Amino acid sequence: MAGAKGRHVTMTSIRNKSILVVDDDPGMLRALEKVLTSEGALVTSAKWVGDAVDLLTQRERHIDLVVTDLRMPIVTGVTLVDAIHKIFPALPVIVLTAFSSPDVKALCLDQGAVAVLEKPLDSTQLVAAIVSALAVSKAIQQA
Repeated sequence: MAGAKGRHVTMTSIRNKSILVVDDDPGMLRALEKVLTSEGALVTSAKWVGDAVDLLTQRERHIDLVVTDLRMPIVTGVTLVDAIHKIFPALPVIVLTAFSSPDVKALCLDQGAVAVLEKPLDSTQLVAAIVSALAVSKAIQQA
């Protein structure tokens, strides 16, 4: 993940927000955790889609937003997005992928993702997408 210009501008926007990160790549998972915790987010991580669904449905911890990889073994991020939106329709989900195309992006958005970001990804881009998704989610909940 690249640098984080402007970090202090957005820092309070995700501070104390609970973010679930789902990725089967341990290195990417650690990088995402590091970036988000450095911004003040409360990060929970899952290596598998099944673990992510369990964490969401247990509701022991409120989750404000989910960041998921697209390509994972057995179940894809698109399937996770669809499952989340069937259970928690207002929960924002951001999909990360190294294999983007207009069709993939359209499919993710059709399933309910609020954004699709391409890897390699800049930490500033990720934080900006999260800030935007949380703002839209808050506006919808208040409407």
